[in-house]
Amino acid sequence: MTEMTNRLIRFTREPAYRARVRQVGKLFVRHPRALGYKGAASLINRGHRTVEYFYNQKSVRCSICGWVGNAFRAFGTLGYMRRNARCPNCGSLERHRAMIEFLIREGWITQAESCLDVGGIPPFEPWFKSHGVKYVSMSLGDPAMVCMNVERLGFAAESFDLILDSHVLEYVGDYRRALSELWRVLEWGGRMLLTEAYIFGQSRTVEFGKPEPTATFMVRRFGDDLLDTLTEFGFQVSRWDHTGRNDCHGDYFFLCEKIAGANTQVKTA
Repeated sequence: MTEMTNRLIRFTREPAYRARVRQVGKLFVRHPRALGYKGAASLINRGHRTVEYFYNQKSVRCSICGWVGNAFRAFGTLGYMRRNARCPNCGSLERHRAMIEFLIREGWITQAESCLDVGGIPPFEPWFKSHGVKYVSMSLGDPAMVCMNVERLGFAAESFDLILDSHVLEYVGDYRRALSELWRVLEWGGRMLLTEAYIFGQSRTVEFGKPEPTATFMVRRFGDDLLDTLTEFGFQVSRWDHTGRNDCHGDYFFLCEKIAGANTQVKTA
């Protein structure tokens, strides 16, 4: 079943998903530049496919599905376009591949039995199942196994020993309530890999008050106080920039563990 078919089925069956689709559609109408980003990405990708048909150097490889080619595809969305970003086979983006590579390298995947993917990254499902992990994806808007609000999770306490959250809290109304819920459903000794819109060196989280078009319609951009907030909720936290930039433009992962006495220490790297 294609992704488009899945979207149509969800649109007819799930009121929350219909409301989300209408909301996103209104954003495109109000900000037509987003159509330009998507159009430019489409043209670039046509060129990639044509060149690859005649000569595939196999210079890049997707760590999730194993696809190889000359380059990853351009990706256009509401507020920007990135080249060499999306895998044409599984649809993963740079951050998604970095998350999987981290889980393998640090051994998190070998210790996981159950995983909650908040936001729902489609290529993750087959990858986790192939590694014997009970995988559940959830989202309020994008395609996922469960349609659910992260501020009101319908799972029992301590249901998962691994949680992935890829750029969700920057969009929800009450991110502290969402963190409380994530803490509740994570097992003791469990781990959470969190990625958010975050500026290294910005002391405090900036609340926009409403979806901000110049910031891909986020409602906030986190600052260094996110470390303190995570610690306040009881996580032991490490901060890591998977791009290696280690500056305000880096893409940071927040590596959280739910252990007793965790709020006595915050580690940064």
